[in-house]
Amino acid sequence: MDKVELRNALLEQLWRMYRMDIMLYLREFLVGETALMEYIAMAGRAVTPTEISEEAHLSRARAANILRSLREKGYISMEMDEEDRRRMNVTATQSGLKYLKGKHEYVESYLDRYVEVLGEKNISDLTALLKVTADSEAELVSRFGSSAGIK
Repeated sequence: MDKVELRNALLEQLWRMYRMDIMLYLREFLVGETALMEYIAMAGRAVTPTEISEEAHLSRARAANILRSLREKGYISMEMDEEDRRRMNVTATQSGLKYLKGKHEYVESYLDRYVEVLGEKNISDLTALLKVTADSEAELVSRFGSSAGIK
């Protein structure tokens, strides 16, 4: 297989995976409310809206809209910083942590079934390839820049 065929085959399989049900549930942890909740909960401290927008690669306006929605649902609290009144501190509420726990339990259950279908060896091999992919990020950035040359 030449490079073009490899690239096209890879893209085809990535698109097939993207459309799988499992990806629908995993995407929640990558974008939107669940992703922001995950970041806030995992921080283990109060975080600022600016930190959140930078971490999630979202505009401040989009992050603010998601934070507003999370606050209205009671999943986060936002309080003015006592030392710097211009700064807001965001933390997860007990309700928000419970929401995340439910999301985690569902994804874990789904992945357990995924392991049953694919088998331990295939999952182990897939995990190793995904690790190689993630570990290659620095090399890709050094060669192509953070936007990978896409304009």
